[in-house]
Amino acid sequence: MGMWKLKRRDFLKGLSVTGAGVMLSGNVWGLNRLEPVGETLASEYPYRDWEDLYRNEWTWDSVGHAAHCINCMGNCAWNVYVKDGIVVREEQIAKYPQVHENIPDANPRGCQKGAIHSTSMYEADRLRYPLKRAGERGEGKWQRISWDQATEEVADKIIDIFVKHGPGKLKTHQGSGNKSIVRHAGPARFAALVGGIQLDHITAVGDLITGAHLAYGNPLESFTSDAWFDADYIMLGMINPNATRIPDAHYIWEAKYNGARITSTAPDYNPSAIHTDLWMPIHQGSDPFLAMSFVNVIIAEKLFKPEFMKEQTDLPMLVRTDNGKLLREADLVEGGSDQVFYHWDLNSQQAVKAKGTMGDEDKTLKLGNVDPAIEGTFEVEGISVTTVFEQVKKEAAKYTPEKTQEETNIHPDIVRQEARHLAAAKKAIIMLGYMTSSYSNCLYTSWGYALTLALTGHGGRTGGLDTSWVVWNHPRWSELAGFEGKKSARKEAGGLGEFLRGGMMEGARNHFDNKKLKERVGFDLDEMEEMMNESIEKGWMPYYGEIKGMISIADNTFRRNKMSEKYREEHLRQAEELYVNINVRMDSTAEWADYVLPAASHYEAWDIRTQGYHRFANIFTRPVEPVGESKPDWEIMALLTKKIQERAIARGIGPIQDGDVTRDLHTIHDDFTRNGALNTDYDVLKHIIEDSPEFGGVTIEEAAEKGFIVMNEHAGLNQPLKPDEGYNPFTAQTDGKEPYDTLTGRITFYCDHPWFEKLKSTVPTARLHAGPKASNYPLKFYSPHARWGIHSNWRSNKYLLRLQRGEPNIYINPKLAAQKGIKDGDTVRLFNGNGDFFAQAKFYPSIPADSIMMEHGWEPHQYIKRRNMNISHAIFLQPLELVGNWGHLRYVYHGWNANQHIHESSYDIELAKPEDINDPRAV
Repeated sequence: MGMWKLKRRDFLKGLSVTGAGVMLSGNVWGLNRLEPVGETLASEYPYRDWEDLYRNEWTWDSVGHAAHCINCMGNCAWNVYVKDGIVVREEQIAKYPQVHENIPDANPRGCQKGAIHSTSMYEADRLRYPLKRAGERGEGKWQRISWDQATEEVADKIIDIFVKHGPGKLKTHQGSGNKSIVRHAGPARFAALVGGIQLDHITAVGDLITGAHLAYGNPLESFTSDAWFDADYIMLGMINPNATRIPDAHYIWEAKYNGARITSTAPDYNPSAIHTDLWMPIHQGSDPFLAMSFVNVIIAEKLFKPEFMKEQTDLPMLVRTDNGKLLREADLVEGGSDQVFYHWDLNSQQAVKAKGTMGDEDKTLKLGNVDPAIEGTFEVEGISVTTVFEQVKKEAAKYTPEKTQEETNIHPDIVRQEARHLAAAKKAIIMLGYMTSSYSNCLYTSWGYALTLALTGHGGRTGGLDTSWVVWNHPRWSELAGFEGKKSARKEAGGLGEFLRGGMMEGARNHFDNKKLKERVGFDLDEMEEMMNESIEKGWMPYYGEIKGMISIADNTFRRNKMSEKYREEHLRQAEELYVNINVRMDSTAEWADYVLPAASHYEAWDIRTQGYHRFANIFTRPVEPVGESKPDWEIMALLTKKIQERAIARGIGPIQDGDVTRDLHTIHDDFTRNGALNTDYDVLKHIIEDSPEFGGVTIEEAAEKGFIVMNEHAGLNQPLKPDEGYNPFTAQTDGKEPYDTLTGRITFYCDHPWFEKLKSTVPTARLHAGPKASNYPLKFYSPHARWGIHSNWRSNKYLLRLQRGEPNIYINPKLAAQKGIKDGDTVRLFNGNGDFFAQAKFYPSIPADSIMMEHGWEPHQYIKRRNMNISHAIFLQPLELVGNWGHLRYVYHGWNANQHIHESSYDIELAKPEDINDPRAV
């Protein structure tokens, strides 16, 4: 700052002298400093030294590459410009090759969050040195210590927990800030070595489209964004890509220019809806009813495609009419399999075994000379049976567009119009964002839309369900993160673990009326708790109980979790012996730690990042050295394991048995680094790039020079990633006739598990979410992703704050505001039975008058009295997402377990009183 002031003073001094010369000479343009230059490219351009201020902005010492690996689905390659060891700016690389001449290219990928990372990494909340708590937890008093002291004290406390309580009492959870491969591998490998509790972070935050797993057996198999381009019908269901998928949204609108029909279902007229051919202003949380009304029209008007249904779905499978169970081999043959099923062959007029089921050895969907019936009633060895499709027809008949209009707000004529458009499309895609999984009826929404698409023959190249995920094949990373399969972390169901360990049942009982809740969702809290406990007792869903210590890596868990204050209290009570936070910045979770270990930012480490919306693996080349004493995550875990090994040997702590696994702390560092071969982030990146098949044998030097790698066919998990076309999900099934990873080997629309029977959900149906009618508070509440941050990251950046109101705000319809005496810009109080929070009111006419919207991600310290919206959010779990022991419905990490549902509670609103907030803005 001092240098800048000096230059500016000299500049002004020179300017004043010049001004005097001008007046003395009588020449208005006496000095070339102020003389306009008409021919800027002339050979005698006058030197004007003040222009150096601007020239210097465009000089640098070196250029590196990086991306931004927060939980953003973009993953964009950037050039990082460095001068005097400081990042001065960043710029999109914009050199991705075009996949095919008929598909628009991906350039330039990036958004405003990526464009300001160079300022965020140097802001005041950046962590630079290891810190040890010097006061009470959360008091904000810290002592700067050395890495040696920090790792030794943490190592001793981890060993103490092992000795006193045994393995399995250390929670080693990493969150959405660790999305790059090397950064994620270090803590995951550490967790595998110590047997740490590692939650499914997708369901922990509530992002899993569970109905997609129920239908397809894989919720993480979806479209790359370039595969949207050749669709001729796209429905945006609970997704706002113009705000939250900025680098990819252009493919939707390019598809529109290419002739596609684009529609949107959203409660508010959002930045994506305004560009569609049709906005359907759906009532919040009523999406399963719209899906089932589509199904109703498709069946009633016979718009379905029997060929696709017979081969790709379980709709022809036989169901017993006496007990509603699928007909199994075990029903007909003594000792027969309960994973072999039947359909009725119209050619031979008899029941035949369906190929490709979990219990069948012939793993194909090819029908051969069999023509399965999709309708009718038959008899098999004295057992009366019908088809799954007949059961679907009965359920769908309940949901005519006229009957669903009251719930959805969508006119029957519009429903019929869109069902016909979708059925007639050559390639139709229904896109579901993470808002979908924020509701307890997520399973019904995504299952219903999967049925809509399957009935109309949309799968593989002809479309399907877009779940906002594609997981690529990275075998070397998988080996590292899982410690070569020799030892493992304690993988835990995410939403279940957070709900129980965070004491969230208390908030649910405070907020919801049991009788009203059951009328809305089909079960009450007592039944939910009973089923939750049964799932744990039967081993369907893993939960490891109370903890004694916690290591949190890149997860702002005390901000993001619902009932956040209660959650924090419970975790700090349990983790009394140790709480370590590894982080880039002092966020709302790091504030409460015993030890804070500073991690390198995205521009300060070697790494690689892939993400499912495209085929490009972006390279992080460590453009600058880490700020202060911060270190890459891999090196932090290497230091910690080294100290654990040294201290265990010094203290004589021998191998500790952990079930069938031996946790040998005497070799933990040697094991972590593969005997010194993988000490640094560079070592790990070189190994992953040069030894993993999906990267095609490129060297780390070649990758670092270019800034990205175009992945090859080996990247596809379900089928190869073709070099010249977009990636469509499940073409291995639709083209190659491979079975789906489901019980029947087909897209599944019948589940005869006892819990599905109990909740009358054996086939896709519709259920309401909780909302205001399950409580005593009248206003619906929902919280979409923010445009001006990725969760809480970049939320306090000064440049992004200037583009909005600069403080937490809620969106309110002016009609509701008038009823409550609220003006635009007023500070308001939102409250329910669990607490309250304050925010600025922002008028938003397109939102329904019975709803409040608030973009999530604000840090508690940005709120009045540090009370954020999550303090009062009540949640519960969907019991059907806790089902196990039924084919593919079993605990699957990142595949099948219960979400933390965040949009179930409701509020009332009033103008804030100055005495309540003690804030000068309200006076």
